[in-house]
Amino acid sequence: MAPRRGSRPAGCLGALVLICVLLAAGVVVWFFQSVQDNEQDRDRAARAAVAAAAEQLRTRLETADADGTLTDREITKALGRVRARSVDRGDDRAVLVVQVAASSWAQCYSYTALSTGTVKARALDECGG
Repeated sequence: MAPRRGSRPAGCLGALVLICVLLAAGVVVWFFQSVQDNEQDRDRAARAAVAAAAEQLRTRLETADADGTLTDREITKALGRVRARSVDRGDDRAVLVVQVAASSWAQCYSYTALSTGTVKARALDECGG
């Protein structure tokens, strides 16, 4: 029995359509993965910017606390446009909670200024009220 001549073009056309569908699906998957990767990169960059800003703020507070007493005026000057969420003073320390933000990320930090002129920073899980 002789092979049918008409079936070959239909098979090639089907394979071509299948290849196009697979290629289009691959492009869609690549696009969404690229968007997700870009969002993750921006998030990492924003977190890094917040960490850097928090360290700069710690350094400014430490400079202001060089004499071992961190006054309200020194705090205001060191914070600049950033507002302290809370200030708790003790005999030998002052604890500030400040929200540091950059781009799409923000995090609260606790700064403990000791009477020795040292300021320690700690990232907080929550900002509190």
